[in-house]
Amino acid sequence: MRALWLVRENLERHPGGDTTQILQTRAALERLGVQVILAHRLPAPPLACDLVHLFHLDRLWEHLSVCRRLRAGRVPAVLSTIYWPSDEFDRAGRSGWQGRLARAFGSRRYQSLRLVQRFALDSLRRRTLRGWDRRLLDFQAAARYLLESVAVILPNSAAELREIQVRFGVERPAVIVPNAADVATFGPGVDVAPGGRAGVLCVGRIEPRKNQLALIEALRGTDIPLTIVGAPGRFNARYARRCRQAAGPQTRFLGRREPTALRDLYQAARVHACVSWYETPGLASLEAGLCGCNLVVTPGGCTREYFGQQAFYARPDDPASIRAAVEAALAAAPRPELARRIARKFNWDAAARNTLRGYELALRTARV
Repeated sequence: MRALWLVRENLERHPGGDTTQILQTRAALERLGVQVILAHRLPAPPLACDLVHLFHLDRLWEHLSVCRRLRAGRVPAVLSTIYWPSDEFDRAGRSGWQGRLARAFGSRRYQSLRLVQRFALDSLRRRTLRGWDRRLLDFQAAARYLLESVAVILPNSAAELREIQVRFGVERPAVIVPNAADVATFGPGVDVAPGGRAGVLCVGRIEPRKNQLALIEALRGTDIPLTIVGAPGRFNARYARRCRQAAGPQTRFLGRREPTALRDLYQAARVHACVSWYETPGLASLEAGLCGCNLVVTPGGCTREYFGQQAFYARPDDPASIRAAVEAALAAAPRPELARRIARKFNWDAAARNTLRGYELALRTARV
């Protein structure tokens, strides 16, 4: 089987959780005998392949022209949605002039405005308006068009699938493809610090959605060591400066780290805290749990589906809630059953097997 994957052009230049998800799933699929070809646009004429795999429901300015060609051809497509509604983040967490726009227009209309913004920025970079579609004026309409253009969708959780069905009113064949951690790199959990595990670790791109500033403010004035690992997200240098300005003497910033260095940090920390406004569910939390950290997360996204009662939950807009969850996680005994659950259910081989199930379903649907 040959699958053509259409990924964002800056996938490796500006890495994020989707970079890990895409590259790790590709490697695991290739071990199953699937040939994966990565591209940034649909070739003309189309490359010979059995199906096309798209990523990100909300990168609609890239996908709509592809949808028109897919509908006119015979090659089926699948979509890894990687989506969660941003309403709460838009209302209370988005910062700067984007936050002001979101609160002035409301989340639904802001999403349409932001879609036009992103198309305009991409068009300026490419110096062409090719790909314009009137549906780009309406996020809801554009998302429905994309969902109706693919044979199968591949959400990361049942909760994500429900959100898509309710929000867009589109029922598509679906296969749940779990997010995952690399068991070979991050497990099993051991202690590498001479005195055992200590302190709180937070791994992720530094940006308002990840909410590091709230974590820093929640722990300010305590004697809890906090380590922030990650680089500022695009257009988020100001937010990163605010984080550094708010940090006390117990907080250190390490920048982005490669997986083996991350493993050592996970194995030295007692708690990993990811207090994002939403996650699906956050690869860093899976990696940290696999390494034996107690987890602090927020209910936003599908975290409960992945971690159940084995994580400590905090509200992203409430520093007192964040501090209480961190203190409870620090005081609690390690939870080895969480590491075993992640190793068993949320690994890249399992993600690849479910992705292949989605491919087979799409091919059967195309033959009907």
